[in-house]
Amino acid sequence: MIFCNLFNARPYAKQVHEFVLKCLFDEQFEVRTAALKTLSGLYQCGYLKVTDEDLKYFRDMSKINYSTKVDGNKVILSKNIVKRHGGVLGLCAIVLASPYDIPMHVPNALMLLCEHSHDPDLIQ
Repeated sequence: MIFCNLFNARPYAKQVHEFVLKCLFDEQFEVRTAALKTLSGLYQCGYLKVTDEDLKYFRDMSKINYSTKVDGNKVILSKNIVKRHGGVLGLCAIVLASPYDIPMHVPNALMLLCEHSHDPDLIQ
């Protein structure tokens, strides 16, 4: 809907951005992956601009610790995995939005993504 009405939907960019970010951190894996593709497309077509705040937000979310120790046992917190995965997907959206050039924020996003190469399969 947005892609067909880019010129008419310009005043709603902030609301669309907030909605897609909310979907990026949804409990359902499929919703998060669809939000990744949507966010990447919105960045790529220029409807949304990648800002330093976006990069910082995704960095902070991707660094959330997803496990804790309870009585000496490692316990994985599913809410934190969702947040971490959403942060990683946000960084992926930034990288995927620039297939033909390398804007200044892409190397930073790639360096942050490299830190997650040994995360559990869901997050990688």
